[in-house]
Amino acid sequence: MNKSLKNLLWLLLLIAISVGTVLIITSSSKGFSWGYFIRFLSKAEPLWMAAAFLCAFGFVYFEGLGLQCTCRFFAHPCSAGSAVFYSATDIYFSAITPSAAGGQPAALLVMMRRGIPAAVAAIALLLNLVMYTVSILVISGVCIAVNPQILLHMPPAPKLFIAFGTVVQIVFIIIFLLCIFNDAIVLAVCRWCLKLLCRLHIVKNYGEKYEKLLGITKQYKECGILIRSETRLLIKVFLCNLAQRLSVICVAVCVYMGVGGLFSRAFEVFSVQTLAVLGSNAAPVPGAVGVADFILLGGFRHIVADPVSVELLSRGISFYSTFLFCGILILTVFIRGRIKQGEKHGKQKNDSRA
Repeated sequence: MNKSLKNLLWLLLLIAISVGTVLIITSSSKGFSWGYFIRFLSKAEPLWMAAAFLCAFGFVYFEGLGLQCTCRFFAHPCSAGSAVFYSATDIYFSAITPSAAGGQPAALLVMMRRGIPAAVAAIALLLNLVMYTVSILVISGVCIAVNPQILLHMPPAPKLFIAFGTVVQIVFIIIFLLCIFNDAIVLAVCRWCLKLLCRLHIVKNYGEKYEKLLGITKQYKECGILIRSETRLLIKVFLCNLAQRLSVICVAVCVYMGVGGLFSRAFEVFSVQTLAVLGSNAAPVPGAVGVADFILLGGFRHIVADPVSVELLSRGISFYSTFLFCGILILTVFIRGRIKQGEKHGKQKNDSRA
């Protein structure tokens, strides 16, 4: 299937799931109406809403800053604008594919087209992914340690999502560490799983898939060697990803404060959003739509009087506005590139005639 068509289908699926999720949330809430939601928005403090949008942009910016740090370290510097574009590509394609599977390949392709070597781009993206995972585990650990009641008050289903997300991300870190220190074990297990999937006719082309597996393991090992030898770079990228996570989490806090929330309960809102990120990060659904909403509602219902309105506004800024911004940025860069290409082609034609 053509990649463009495949991406379009994923986008349509994301839209369908998003519309369905909003309809389910609003229809199941007693007393909710869109008229009431508009009045709810009109009462929100503009400065807090502006801060929420700024935090949402920080989610894009700080990932780009992490990529910029790694590329600069390998003597392939890129501008802040280019770094934001790479980040936007990763975030956009992560949002339209299950478990964010399409983000890094798309960003890798864009970085290579702009002159960054494949090895440098791959390590930059992988290092960001590792630090991204570590940062949410650290923030979640702090939130649960400081206020364990937030997790205990969650309904059973959100707890399962949070537990699943935690296990998946811890397993990822373990696999990453094994690739650094004992990649033979990882290869042996993955090779066995791959053979089993081929025998069950779930996966085809064993040789091709195994070559990809070897390539991924090699990238993990190279990244691990870098981490062990370059502590300063590791700290920089970790701080960038920590800032990225904190930015998106703080969107919910800004929304809560903007609609008249109590400062004394702001950390509870922060903790709920943190657990929503943790629980939805590995969800096999485009953009984790539905899963993140479900966890947020489960947590907000003990904190705010109108959890549905707060959840819709918070998620609208943190996910949908960011997704829209990234999509517009990608489209703008694409159109500008086409225009420049057309002008260059036209100039070459004129020169050849002359």
